[in-house]
Parts: sequence; structure tokens; C-alpha cells
Amino acid sequence: MDGNGGELSSFLTALSEDRQLQDAYAQDPDGTMREAGLSDDSISILLSRDLGKVKAALEEELPGRDFILFMIIF
Repeated sequence: MDGNGGELSSFLTALSEDRQLQDAYAQDPDGTMREAGLSDDSISILLSRDLGKVKAALEEELPGRDFILFMIIF
């Protein structure tokens, strides 16, 4: 994924904006993240659904930025 952040932040930004990516992620989260080029570590963190781990990974990618995270369960 390209963007102004690291791989995880770029993927999450795209996921929040792209309806097709959202649909693909809903059907196959692991496959969608692999296709997007995320590392095994990033995939593991997102699949854990642990907001603390996700926030820590984002803070490591983009130090000095603040993050607000939401989990949507469907």
C-alpha cells in the first residue's frame, strides 16, 4: 500500500475509504491483507483485534501522532 504512513496505517486508511476493499476484507481478511502487501506481523496484529496492539504498531510506524481507534463488529 502506498500513502503517507507505514504499511499498517496506509492499509487502515484505505480500508476506511474504499468500499471494495471493505467488502473483500469482510469476506477474507487474511487474504485481503496479504494481497495488500502487509507483513505477517501486521496481519497478526490486526487479526488479534487487540486495540492496544494495533495502537502500539501505529505509534511505532508514525511516532508522535495521536490515534483514535474504533472496532466495528459485524
